[in-house]
Amino acid sequence: MWIEKVLLVLSGIEEAPEPYVAPRIEWPILTLPEDPKKRRQLLDAAPLEMKADLWMRVERERGRLAAFFGEEGVLGVLSGDSRGTGGILFAEAGGSWEVGAPVPPPMISLAPENYDRLCRLAERKIPVKIELDMEAAFLDDTTDGMDVIAEIPGGAKKDEIVMLGAHLDSWHSGTGATDNAAGSAVVLEAMRILKALALPMDRTVRLALWTGEEQGLYGSRGYVKSHFADPVTMRTSPEHAKLSGYFNLDNGTGKIRGVYLQGNDMMRPIFKAWLAPFDDMGASTISIQDTGGTDHLPFDAVGLPGFQFIQDPLDYSSRTHHSNIDAYDHLQAGDLMQAAAILASFVYDAATRPDMLPRKPLPKPLPPKTVEPK
Repeated sequence: MWIEKVLLVLSGIEEAPEPYVAPRIEWPILTLPEDPKKRRQLLDAAPLEMKADLWMRVERERGRLAAFFGEEGVLGVLSGDSRGTGGILFAEAGGSWEVGAPVPPPMISLAPENYDRLCRLAERKIPVKIELDMEAAFLDDTTDGMDVIAEIPGGAKKDEIVMLGAHLDSWHSGTGATDNAAGSAVVLEAMRILKALALPMDRTVRLALWTGEEQGLYGSRGYVKSHFADPVTMRTSPEHAKLSGYFNLDNGTGKIRGVYLQGNDMMRPIFKAWLAPFDDMGASTISIQDTGGTDHLPFDAVGLPGFQFIQDPLDYSSRTHHSNIDAYDHLQAGDLMQAAAILASFVYDAATRPDMLPRKPLPKPLPPKTVEPK
């Protein structure tokens, strides 16, 4: 029964998305459609930098709320989350990370049962006494994030690069085991496998552990802009022509079931051949769909082949993602080993393939901003 459910989900992922006429998008995005379907279409069609700009302006609006709390003398903010059950807490914020942003009061995420009880008492005008002991500090002396980079030098085509990566940062409520120590461990293990086998590879293999993914893909966006292309003007550097592809892992501890094409259907026969040895491990799904929210997007945004794998969701979205139980106990060693073997194989195939990976057309430069919001 479980296998049937997995196959049903994977067949849905394999289906092409419903076609639609992309909406006209002005930069900056000042309003979003009320209709959820149209809102999703607009955000899917918007270039990454437009969405990042929207996200940052939303965060600055939240900064205004923090300033209001300060003006009103608020001592602390209690919040709940509808996802929480059985004592699980989700904590994904606590104030802006921008230097100079208003400092919020202490913010505490509560389990729904505790939060709802406080709300019921407040609604009935029953006095509630809360004792809070909390310490925090803002460290403004070092504000630059640091990516971790490692390489295995190539041979005949060592100036050409194959990259693999995962983000190293996490949220504070847990230890970040499934988001994203799992992905980081897999890419490190894939590099160890390649190094231990010592098989000759024509292209250089470069690993990246990204910083600042949780705040807005800052590590990978900054790296792509510094090394490959400006995502606004689409001016490319010489390195842009030398990157064959990038492979990312960031969807928890579940085993790999396949790969998203990110709209690059020229990769389908290539991925089909690369996945063939792992068919008995359940990895055979190839989806034309895009998938978002992680560090392959900056590469794709400047016309470079960037891919994210399809993974078993397990309890990632429902329980461990950004929660206080995102800890070592929820890692699945066997699934991570399977993922590391597949990733190492993909990287080896890309590094030894006679040709570089096929690319989609280079995106057009972004239009100038029509209005600069205050």
